[in-house]
Amino acid sequence: MIKNYLKGILFFFLPLLVLLLIINTFYYFDIFSNNIMKYLKIVIILTSSFLSGFYIGFKSNNKGYINGLKFSLIIIGIFLLSSLLFKGFKFTSIIYYLIIIIVITLGSMLGINKKDK
Repeated sequence: MIKNYLKGILFFFLPLLVLLLIINTFYYFDIFSNNIMKYLKIVIILTSSFLSGFYIGFKSNNKGYINGLKFSLIIIGIFLLSSLLFKGFKFTSIIYYLIIIIVITLGSMLGINKKDK
């Protein structure tokens, strides 16, 4: 199970880093405005969250929502640790983290349903 969580973390961070690098390159060359960048970053993080949750659900044997919650807490723990180390914690981030937890949990629930079919 730990192996699946490590692969899930890879499924979360690899597309996240690649896509953020691409859109930051576009921003550097003034292709995207600042407002578009804010929304694209949110969409990329939520997409990456959903895909990693889907993978965790697909690889789990039962109760995909519990595995999704466990995995989302791992991801949120990584985010909290990095925010505490680099920029400090803001209470407005709690809503952002709750949305990520919900998206990962929904992804894992859909992933376990696709496995059964």
